Amino acid sequence: MRLFKKVSQRETEVRAYIKQHFGVRVKRIENYMEALRHSSSLEVQGGGVSNERLEFLGDAVLDMIVVDDLYHRFPDEDEGGLTQMKSRVVSRTTLNGLGKAIELVEMMDLQMGSNEVHASIYGNAFEAVVGAVYLDLGYKQTRASVNRLFEEYDIQGRIHQTVDFKSKLYEWCQKRRKSIEFEVVRTFHQSGQNKYEMQVRIAGKVRGKAVGTSKKLAEQGAARIACEHIFGPQN
Repeated sequence: MRLFKKVSQRETEVRAYIKQHFGVRVKRIENYMEALRHSSSLEVQGGGVSNERLEFLGDAVLDMIVVDDLYHRFPDEDEGGLTQMKSRVVSRTTLNGLGKAIELVEMMDLQMGSNEVHASIYGNAFEAVVGAVYLDLGYKQTRASVNRLFEEYDIQGRIHQTVDFKSKLYEWCQKRRKSIEFEVVRTFHQSGQNKYEMQVRIAGKVRGKAVGTSKKLAEQGAARIACEHIFGPQN
């Protein structure tokens, strides 16, 4: 006689939740049960493992997914620009908001009052679930699952919420009555695309230079470098 493991109502709910929001079928439910177990519940349960290790793993997996995507989507962006875009996508504010949007805390095993639930619990739990998906199904499916969520909640739109460095620079120069001039240094063709190398002069001195696939992008790149000289790193 074949014996079947009894499935709890809790496990059934977790499977349905993961399928609904992450678009994957659970293989090893233990990963997800751990991902949804907050440390506050351990004392009540008399032991067990919280989601903190999976949170650590999920944080690294999320970084890899976002970096992988940005690297291929923006082949002309430099390391500083890519870092800036990544920081918007995987910021605490973004992940906390996404965790709230998919009502993660409502699915969690935690023992605390509603007033004690900090925003960070949502983002931490989201990372833990990503870690669980990775352990259960591997990188390829995790990447597809995360990108699906990002698209559904327009997280990728944050990439384009860039600081207008050119305007910031003009404002700074205007207040100090300094001249500012953008100039195309050269145009060239590379990898099937037209490229523009732009420099910005402030009070006659070159303070930034960058290459872009359009004059506008090159201007923003040059302005960002100039802003870094003036204001420090622009994150």
